[in-house]
Amino acid sequence: MSSTSQPLLGTRSTNPSVSAWWASRSRDVLSLLTVLLLLGTGLGIWVYGTLPTSDPSTNPHEYALSTDNIRHHLSKLLDIAREHNNSRSVTTGHSASGTYVLSQLERFGNCDAHKQRFVSPVWTVTQPPTLCVREPYRVDYIHETDFELMRYGGRSANITRGRVAVARACTADKVGDVSGRIVVVTSKCLLFETAFMLEQMGARAVVFVRSMQYKQPSRARVRLVEWREGDPLMTIPVLSATHSVGQVLTHASRVDIETHSQIDEVETFNILCVGRTGDPRNTIIVGAHLDSVRNGPGINDNGSGSSSILEIQLTLAHTKFDPLNRLVFAWWGAEEDGLLGSRHFVHTMAHNWTNKWSVYEPRIEWSDIALDLNFDMLASPNYIALVHNGTDAPRNARIGSQRIQRVFENYFARHQYTYEVTDMRGGSDFLPFVQNGVPAGGVLTGAGELKSIKERLVHGGLARAALDTCYHRDCDTLLNINIDALQKMSRAAMYAVSTLASTVDLRGYLAGHPEF
Repeated sequence: MSSTSQPLLGTRSTNPSVSAWWASRSRDVLSLLTVLLLLGTGLGIWVYGTLPTSDPSTNPHEYALSTDNIRHHLSKLLDIAREHNNSRSVTTGHSASGTYVLSQLERFGNCDAHKQRFVSPVWTVTQPPTLCVREPYRVDYIHETDFELMRYGGRSANITRGRVAVARACTADKVGDVSGRIVVVTSKCLLFETAFMLEQMGARAVVFVRSMQYKQPSRARVRLVEWREGDPLMTIPVLSATHSVGQVLTHASRVDIETHSQIDEVETFNILCVGRTGDPRNTIIVGAHLDSVRNGPGINDNGSGSSSILEIQLTLAHTKFDPLNRLVFAWWGAEEDGLLGSRHFVHTMAHNWTNKWSVYEPRIEWSDIALDLNFDMLASPNYIALVHNGTDAPRNARIGSQRIQRVFENYFARHQYTYEVTDMRGGSDFLPFVQNGVPAGGVLTGAGELKSIKERLVHGGLARAALDTCYHRDCDTLLNINIDALQKMSRAAMYAVSTLASTVDLRGYLAGHPEF
């Protein structure tokens, strides 16, 4: 409805008594509105920290970034998830998500876009596993409480009255004869290496017993960390059991195990958007994973990061940003399967792994890459603004990572936003870079960890509640997006990208030269 169809707010009778009544009531209404405004402003400061400063003239690209456009990308990713069983994993909606990103880059971007294909192992459980001691007495155990089928722990199996062998060591010469047996491992051993060794020795299944300090079974991956096409995968079941269950298993003679799982090797991809300008010898990787978990649409994890860097690229193209240092935007695949996309990219560059580009190979040399920026979960509903701690990086990437951290901290200090420094030891796609000597950094808003009372007093929100209650769940939709967090963190990303891309002597800055 247009404004012309509405009565003007100031229209009133010219009757003196009516005028006096209106003036009195107007003062009451204005007083009430003023109180509410002050309360709202005070509440906003209390919840979110000091009100932000406004400096669009000195940081134009930061303010050119549209949160509405990022939210539009998120809505498109949600539509894709809904068309693919409410998921954007590598076997569901990831491919369509990649098609959307590429279409936006081709229409509005300023880069040469490439698909880098690779193979990812996808492990699927179709029914819960069962574990039962049959002799010398019967005990039925509870899945997820007493035991767990470990991720990538083999294919479906039905073992009835299997004989038990106990392994109190991790090497073949000390294990003994395990052929045809369910092997209960009580020593602290490397998971995949030990399980695969036992499989090669003829074991029918493996059960790792946890130490007493852990109250629940493990869901760790039983797979080579840096798996690539052609590497082995487990075929026999691999389970984890609590310490108390393990004590029973070591004295059992016959055990039943039934699992319903499969491992498929599927082709997936990364998307690389290689900038056409800027010094290629000072290449900046700007990355976010595009895939979701299998059981959710992943709109915060990590539609928020992947949509933000997409809009950053499009905004820089629209504003005709001319970087001194080349920007390469990357949408990683199979992050939720163990950082496989970013690992593949790093190892093709640094260690000559076999590469499969969809078009001509982009001219990127490993020695050209100066740093990596990573953005994973930027809009958690009960968020804390978090900056990765560069001190956690390995020694050969530490100084540069600390310098990247400083850039993000400058953003939060300039706006007087509250933030905290969080670890940078694992869990996202920066890891392969720092492990291979490339400095990295980024911002995030948290996942399933609980917010403390102290954190609530500083950052607002709800204490003793998860930063993202829908983390890796089917409710990670647009309703799970905190728009305030999305704007702050995406602009932090834009600030870091545009600042580092404009830095003269970027390598000197990352090396900690005193003139910076």
